[in-house]
Amino acid sequence: MTAADSSLDLDRIKISPLPSKHSINKFRCGESDIDYWVGNKAAKWHTQNRSKVFIAHDEGSQTARGFYSLSFSTEEGSKLASHQDRSIWSSGVPLIYLGYLAVQRSCQREGLGTLLLMNCLQRAHEVSRHVAFYGVGLRSLNEKTTQLYQKYGFGIANGEDSKHPLMILPIWTLNDLFGG
Repeated sequence: MTAADSSLDLDRIKISPLPSKHSINKFRCGESDIDYWVGNKAAKWHTQNRSKVFIAHDEGSQTARGFYSLSFSTEEGSKLASHQDRSIWSSGVPLIYLGYLAVQRSCQREGLGTLLLMNCLQRAHEVSRHVAFYGVGLRSLNEKTTQLYQKYGFGIANGEDSKHPLMILPIWTLNDLFGG
């Protein structure tokens, strides 16, 4: 991507399922773990239905400016804050899991990450109309991203004091955001 390619018009951004591995070949966000995953696993996992990858791209282009990946996951019921929720989900807490969300380095700090997150949450809300689950879960990358996700209503799960804590946004928050 050249300097001329870095201008970002959010009104012209489309978010679509990963069309091909070529769309993410040159993607670099600057986080080595994420860059490795997107370069070596994202397309394969998408094809295998292990995780679905969605890319943000300019209208008329298939080159990713950002992406996120979604799958289902189950966590222990003890990680929920409410005792009532723990008993309801005692056999495991079903979550839509946001595995990765990243923005091309040249496009960072321009609102694309928020656009991707909102699209992800809208997809999760749509799924909730057809499939029961507790909420959206993710592992935070660092303290900065933990604070960002908390701003959007995610809470740190019980007992999570690791470097990459599990964070959960309950389904009722999605319902409040997008309508029940």
